[in-house]
Amino acid sequence: MKDYINGTLSPLLQGDGGYIEYIEENGDEIKVLARGECSKCGKLSLCLNWCEERILKDKNRRVKLIPVRKKPFFWDK
Repeated sequence: MKDYINGTLSPLLQGDGGYIEYIEENGDEIKVLARGECSKCGKLSLCLNWCEERILKDKNRRVKLIPVRKKPFFWDK
């Protein structure tokens, strides 16, 4: 699943300036790190729902993606 998320789904999101990275898997829950524009996007849940549908279609596996938001470096003070 790590290769599929990092190699297939993440590049599809990069067109909008963001991407996700696989963190860990616990049963049917997969934690992903939201980076770039995804880290601050209000519609991240919609994109992750779309990603879950792609996983179901391509991998025949029902999962729940749990986002962990990574703040851009310039937000740190």
